[in-house]
Amino acid sequence: MGSHGLRASIGALMAGMASQAGAAYDCTDAFGNRYLSARLIEGGVQCVPVLPPVQAAKPLTSQDVASILGLSDAALAAEVQRRGGSLLLLPPSAGAISVVPSAERVTAYDPIIESVARAFGTDVNLLRAIVHVESRFNPNAVSPKGAIGLMQVMPATASRMGLADAERNLFEPEANLRTGTRYLRLLLNMFEGQPELAVAAYNAGEGAVMKYGREIPPYPETQAYVQNVMAIYRSLSR
Repeated sequence: MGSHGLRASIGALMAGMASQAGAAYDCTDAFGNRYLSARLIEGGVQCVPVLPPVQAAKPLTSQDVASILGLSDAALAAEVQRRGGSLLLLPPSAGAISVVPSAERVTAYDPIIESVARAFGTDVNLLRAIVHVESRFNPNAVSPKGAIGLMQVMPATASRMGLADAERNLFEPEANLRTGTRYLRLLLNMFEGQPELAVAAYNAGEGAVMKYGREIPPYPETQAYVQNVMAIYRSLSR
């Protein structure tokens, strides 16, 4: 069998193994020979996990958002009308930056962001980075888990931070930014001012960061989220 045929056969086998529930590893020995294994091989062999293909997420509908927020279709229609347009339905994972907001949108909330940052003693560029990754600066954003607005605050978290009528008020930019920043300040205090850990906790919850020994949890979404936020933060801070 030629090298092309061998690679094709290996690729097909890898795909078949990856589609199964068990773990699979693509391994290469010191002589360049490739192996597939159901376990990690050690001793001079380099192995990388074979990941299953990512299934495309089904786009959310207005009925999905109504269900997420606990609203009837009529209530959702009224909220859309009140907001002067449609709500932005975010994809299931906001960890990857897939939408580039316009320059006008990026700067539209600068006065509020700067005011809130001063009020809570937080870095204004860290807030901007979180807002960018969370909602792309869209105050009407809603996630499949029910997070709302510019900083994608969960209603339960907002209530914990003292915001009344969270399902409605989180759509208001100032209330959202103030509530999200209050929570971020709590996390920064909890993790001794380390922005990476505070950002990880903002995404995965402070319990997850504590569970993994005050380290970024090994969740692909959280790790991508932290990487994206910190990349934007560092770029803004130059």
